[in-house]
Amino acid sequence: MIVKAVGVGAESWSGVVILADNGIGYSSLLVGLTDAEVETLLAAAEERSYGDGELIVEQNTPSDCLFILTDGAVQVEYREGARSIPLARLDQSGEFFGEMSLIDILPRSADIRACGPTMVLAFPKQALTTVFTEGPRVQMTLILNISRILSLRLREANARIAELSA
Repeated sequence: MIVKAVGVGAESWSGVVILADNGIGYSSLLVGLTDAEVETLLAAAEERSYGDGELIVEQNTPSDCLFILTDGAVQVEYREGARSIPLARLDQSGEFFGEMSLIDILPRSADIRACGPTMVLAFPKQALTTVFTEGPRVQMTLILNISRILSLRLREANARIAELSA
């Protein structure tokens, strides 16, 4: 496995490229981890496949996994009664979702559905807890990377809200 940092720096933080048989590709989630740490993390993952329209994450259910998209696409939807509101589409290998389960203990905040055949790496919370216990630096690095991505998402959401208000 080859791990290469891309644009890691104060002004151009971007991510990690992973060249491997597992098809992860690029994931900003893994910035700052060593090859050995990435391998340990990947050993905790389960490969899962989903068909078109299949529910991967259900809103208001307990948070129990972090996911990295390896192939295909997913739609993030917020359910309000019988209405489903599309929030985002993730279609790049290496994008991740379910990360809030590592930050808070609240139920899932949205549904996530497969758009066509989709493959993910699922990191069950229990397996991650074991990895974090053995390597606290991995936990710190993942939480920092998740925080950066959540910050970017919040900034984008604020910009969209401002556009709608104008």
